[in-house]
Amino acid sequence: MLGNKVYASRNSHLRHDSTLRELQKELISPRSWYAFARDVMKARDLEEVMSGWKGREPMTDVFLDILLQGSNDWEQIWGLTRPRLEEYRQKFESVWNPVGDLVLSRLSQLSKSEWTTDEIRVHFADCLNGGFAWHDSIAFATLPDVEVQKKFLAHELSELITPSQLVSEELEREGLDPGVSHTVVDMLAYFSVRDFIAKPVHPNIERKGVVPNKNYYPKVEELCPIFDDYSKNPSEYDDFGSLVKKIVLRLKAS
Repeated sequence: MLGNKVYASRNSHLRHDSTLRELQKELISPRSWYAFARDVMKARDLEEVMSGWKGREPMTDVFLDILLQGSNDWEQIWGLTRPRLEEYRQKFESVWNPVGDLVLSRLSQLSKSEWTTDEIRVHFADCLNGGFAWHDSIAFATLPDVEVQKKFLAHELSELITPSQLVSEELEREGLDPGVSHTVVDMLAYFSVRDFIAKPVHPNIERKGVVPNKNYYPKVEELCPIFDDYSKNPSEYDDFGSLVKKIVLRLKAS
């Protein structure tokens, strides 16, 4: 998640090996890491994070100690980064805001789930390699093509609403790869946003990062026809479990 090679290379002169060794020797569960990152993004100041996290996890204590040092290095990075991210945010909002509510509605329809929060905070973080979604917060890296960024955001939103646990449990019960649940998340994201992504200027050029990547997500080719059909009329399925059963049958036949 923090393995952004471009970011690491750009700021390599600020690297402290002693800090890296401290981070490498501590362990943290994904659940705790995402909860900590969410609280850092939502906090008004460092004291608010300290009051909730100091002493809870060795790894997060290391992070908090780094922040408490108040290094000028962070100010240097932020001074260069903030204007660029602000410019990107404005550019992205200009293409997302007209379609965002439609994508949210479509995701709810396809996942057969209701949104349980009134607000989802979205943060651009150029130090990340990819992104993550946790409860009511999303953080993700910026991509050069804002149209592909739409799909990226749709994927993280899908992470929040897709019944992934139901999918992975059913797949495991049937002796199938539970990792296919990630494919399901990306499929719902794709079919929720594809109609709102502008076509390339040159029609023969494909926007990489929009269509689910068969080299990254398992069983894309087998499942794509199912989701294409499902997206056209999800009301034909009584619930999301009905779709999962169809997925299981298709995977067992492949």
